[in-house]
Parts: sequence; structure tokens; C-alpha cells
Amino acid sequence: MKSDTEILKERALLLALDTGIDNVKEDKTLHIVEFLLTPESYGIESHLISEVLLLKGLTIIPGTPSYIAGVTNVRGKIISVVNLKTFLGLVTKGITELNKIIIIQQNGMEFGIIADAIAGTRNIDEKSLSAVPATLNGKGAAFIKGITLDGIIILDGVRLLSEATILVNQK
Repeated sequence: MKSDTEILKERALLLALDTGIDNVKEDKTLHIVEFLLTPESYGIESHLISEVLLLKGLTIIPGTPSYIAGVTNVRGKIISVVNLKTFLGLVTKGITELNKIIIIQQNGMEFGIIADAIAGTRNIDEKSLSAVPATLNGKGAAFIKGITLDGIIILDGVRLLSEATILVNQK
């Protein structure tokens, strides 16, 4: 008869050999909404987007950072609107009512980002994303998840939503 220690060693060995988990990483497909911040195309994961609206009724708030475009009323709810061009240090030509607001949200954080136009949706294999080029070392580099083969810059929406400089203290 085997001792308790021998039985436990055998069980541990069996568990170590067969974890039931494949060591092969599964392919992950990103479903993104592609939008334009002219002249470049950007994408953000669609599960973070609650809706897309025309830019109407933007109220500028004095004393806010330059990348906070203002606030807008969406069915009785006041939402902050961020100008990503200014936030990422891109050239901006102004905002018109032809622009769109992409409302992104996660874990109670919600704000809108201004887009020049919505290009559509697409699925992208996460493995096909190339890394952020080393030459891109500005503030925006930290918010880029990768770049597709056809040049769409995929933003890290989760990181944007948790960025301390965008958060507004509501106390």
C-alpha cells in the first residue's frame, strides 16, 4: 500500500502533466470601429463604444485643458467630449457640426471623442498588428495598441478610459 506522500506526489505529477489548458495562444479577433482623424485612420474596439452621434450642442467649459472640447447633452446626460487630435498632439483644423462624437465607456467611465468621419467596422486579427514604431515617442504612443497592415492606428480604448489626465473629478 502506498503512503499518503507517494499518492500526493503521483497526483501532483499527473496534474503537472495534464493541466487541461492548451499552451497554444488562441487567435484573438478585434472588432473595431474605424474613424478618421484626417488624414489618418484610427480604430477603437467596438465593445467600448456605446453610440456614435453628430456633434451638436457642444458647450465649451472655461479653464479646462485644451484637449477637452467641452460637454454635450445626450438625452439628459452631460458627457465630456475630448478632442483626440489635440490630446495626441496632431494637427487640428477646427471642429464643425459635420464631426461625429464616439461615446466610449467602461467601468463607469464615459466620455466622447471627436472624429472627422466614421469609416465603418471591421474585424482584425490581433496577431497582424505591428508594434508602435520606435520613432513615435510622443504622448500618443502610449495609447496605441498597434497598427494594421493597411495603416489603421488601433487605439487602446481601455487605457484612454483610465487616463488620469482625462478624468474629471465630479466632487
